[in-house]
Amino acid sequence: MAGSLDQKLRELIEPIVESYGLSLWGLRYRVGKSNAHLQIFVEGENGVDADVCGDITNALSPVLDSADLIDPAYILEVSSPGLDRILFTVEQMRSSVGQEVTVSLKLAMGNRRKLEGELKSVDDNGTLLIADKSSGEDISVAFENISVARIVPDYSALL
Repeated sequence: MAGSLDQKLRELIEPIVESYGLSLWGLRYRVGKSNAHLQIFVEGENGVDADVCGDITNALSPVLDSADLIDPAYILEVSSPGLDRILFTVEQMRSSVGQEVTVSLKLAMGNRRKLEGELKSVDDNGTLLIADKSSGEDISVAFENISVARIVPDYSALL
């Protein structure tokens, strides 16, 4: 999502999400062949339920339509980030150190566009150090080169 569009959407969406006692985890806007999709991820101390997501959708829909920032034909989805949450910011990356992540890269590194392994650190410049499972090596990745980063849930911890 373009920086200015992202910022304008955040300015519209964040106050509404916060009015429900939740925080905005992240936004994702994708355009496909037949339609566009705006995903809004919200998080709360006690989780997020489907009813609240529906209420936020109903509150946001007319605001987004009147702002006319994106194509008129789009799907609006409000949900929890989930266990396999996307990490949108360097701060979210830092709070996920020690967890397993999958990272899709914008530009390939050594003929690879996807890494999976433990997120070992995030430095002050936003460079991630990942203990890559397939190579067994620690790989440094610039935050700017990340297309999508997700937490790999540890389902055994839920049992």
